[in-house]
Amino acid sequence: MMFLGHSISLGYRNHTNILMRISSVDSLDTDPSVLINGHFDSPLGSPGAGDCGSCVASMLEVGRLIVDSGWIPPRPVIFLFNGAEELFMLGAHGFMEKHRWRDTIGAFVNVEASGTGGLDLVCQSGPGSWPSRIYAQSAVYPMAHSAAQDVFPVIPGDTDYRMFSEDYGNIPGLDIIFILGGYFYHTSYDTVERLLPGSIQARGDNLFSLIKGFANSSMLQSFNKQASPEITIHQDKDDGAIFFDYLSWFMVFYSRRLALVLHKIPIAVFLVMPFLLNLREFSMTSCLATFSDLTKGFLFHALGFLLAIVSPIMFSILRLLFTNYSMNWFSRPYLAYLMFIPCSLVGLLIPRTIWSCFPLSQDVSVLQTSKEAVSDEARFWGAFGFFSSLTMAYLLAGLSGGFLTFFTCISMLAAWLSFSVAAKYYGHRSLRSILFYVIPMVPYLAYSVYFGGFLAQFLIEKTGMMGSIPPPYGYFIPDIVVAATIGVVTSVCVGPLIPVCGHWLARSSILQFLLQLIVIGLAVSSQFFPYSMAAPKRVVLQQTYLTSGPNHLENASYEISVVDSNSLIFLFKHAPDVAKELQTDLDLSFEIANLSRQENWLALFPVSFLFTRSLKFPAKESTAKLDLYFPYLIASKPQTISDNGSRRVYLELSLGSLEEIWVTVLNITGPLSSWSFADNKLPAPETLNGGPPSYICRLSGASHRNWTFWLEANNDEELRINVAVLDQQLTSEVKKLKSLFPEWVDVIAYSSFMSAYTF
Repeated sequence: MMFLGHSISLGYRNHTNILMRISSVDSLDTDPSVLINGHFDSPLGSPGAGDCGSCVASMLEVGRLIVDSGWIPPRPVIFLFNGAEELFMLGAHGFMEKHRWRDTIGAFVNVEASGTGGLDLVCQSGPGSWPSRIYAQSAVYPMAHSAAQDVFPVIPGDTDYRMFSEDYGNIPGLDIIFILGGYFYHTSYDTVERLLPGSIQARGDNLFSLIKGFANSSMLQSFNKQASPEITIHQDKDDGAIFFDYLSWFMVFYSRRLALVLHKIPIAVFLVMPFLLNLREFSMTSCLATFSDLTKGFLFHALGFLLAIVSPIMFSILRLLFTNYSMNWFSRPYLAYLMFIPCSLVGLLIPRTIWSCFPLSQDVSVLQTSKEAVSDEARFWGAFGFFSSLTMAYLLAGLSGGFLTFFTCISMLAAWLSFSVAAKYYGHRSLRSILFYVIPMVPYLAYSVYFGGFLAQFLIEKTGMMGSIPPPYGYFIPDIVVAATIGVVTSVCVGPLIPVCGHWLARSSILQFLLQLIVIGLAVSSQFFPYSMAAPKRVVLQQTYLTSGPNHLENASYEISVVDSNSLIFLFKHAPDVAKELQTDLDLSFEIANLSRQENWLALFPVSFLFTRSLKFPAKESTAKLDLYFPYLIASKPQTISDNGSRRVYLELSLGSLEEIWVTVLNITGPLSSWSFADNKLPAPETLNGGPPSYICRLSGASHRNWTFWLEANNDEELRINVAVLDQQLTSEVKKLKSLFPEWVDVIAYSSFMSAYTF
């Protein structure tokens, strides 16, 4: 598997899936069926109410409703209560590899949560357009954007969707996820009390309708028929769809083939406008002059769009140079809007203030119209050309988010027609004419604020777990990303108004007011602390034991890391009790601190690559005295040498007396050519800091039996094996240390038993 950009193999045993199949008494085991998947395991250190207890609750209730409502599904419905998703989707993998019902699956819905509620967003859909079309026809409270499929691969993390639809199957399906309430995602605060009211009800209503939609569809085919030639040919012709919900009221859905036509119309309109605007007295000179003015409008709007993004970015950098910590807005998103929206508006309006410094190419006296009318025309069609170019760029890139800019272009055309009619009666500078321009834009403005606000809120919540990037740039990254996002959202929301309304918005009094808001935002934001119980800071506390053999402990230490831009130095400054317990100075600096090496976090590989500048502290003497039987690795029988010179080493891994093991990670370096894991297939090798190639394997599953396996080397050089066993049981000292952290900190704590061997 590739996970977070790193290659790993996974071996597992004794994980539990629970399946429930509801069907008519006449159905056969081979009938095409609909699969609903959700996982009941929770992440390390989290109760998992949102992720994904809420999913299990929804599935149980929908199952009850199917039975009690008297509705007999025309096709079987299978509920897969998945027991090992957080261990990198092993439950779904096990079902797809081993269970007899997998060949009957004709469609699936994967129910997930990346937060504690909100509307459940369709983040992935496919293959083909059929799943999203069923959703558009069936969802009671639709929330789906085809653009989400463009963004999802960038977000750290993954879901079972890939197991059913990509890695181990080609089954059509939907990936539906709670994505708000992300402050509590994978934390100890993910409790029932944090679930957003109404979210599970809305998801249940959608889920029940979707099951009916899929079960009643004539296109439902079992998985073993998905690979048949006629089905494959059909899917090759069906290359997806463009879809989005409007304020969760209804869905707009059209095929990508239709999009190839529709999304080209705006750029075509822009290119022919110089000719259409000169039909009365047509000449190439007048057409070229008009095209020159429209190009000027295009460039000015593009400049405004760019400045609307750059201005909040520059402000965020400037602010951080005079404050002690970043992400002041994290627990109070309105601070981000207060700071960055005025900056973005100023940037958007700057080109409008200098427009008059660049004369028009068209001769107003010849056109027999006012200069204001020609200027409005140039600015409007320039802005229209800018958005139509973005629509075309989306289309050429093969992305699915062009619906938003296409919606922008259509709305601008309707608004311009309304404005042009009103301007004949009231004039171009009349407020009445402006109102006639704004009113047709209201549906677009409502949607763009809805879409943009949702995106900004999601991103702000996720900055608390996006990883700590090395200095000096890492400190600035979250603020820059949020500032740029709000800049883009502001440009998309307000940008279409600027060509006509800019005369009023770019007045000096309004610009001064915006600048005053920026100063107020700077002053107010500096008074707020980034975190709270409702938006906790995430800290990882690892108690590391270096062992050799089942009874010998060489060293014990604490290793601590954070997953956002405010470093451990910031944490200790505001958590003096923790610093005191660790016997470290409040004025600690990374130059003199004992840094924790990346390889010490092997138990969390590859999630550990989200950490930088982790620190290591000696554990108390009492902590080091454990009455445990440690994990250890031995040769189970003599190695063998084949005719081609390769040698096979037979090994046995005992997990000792540990009772709450989450995962065991093997890091193997040396001339490894094969192994007994993963169908004898090696993953792509990993390298760390220029070290030798490593092969990583994660082992999981509760059992008192030892792991037995073999490794094959293609020469007589030594194989080195590093073992890290993650145990969830904590010592009293670690529990005490964890309790000393402030309540605005969420601590994921565990023990890691590490040992190294050569064979």
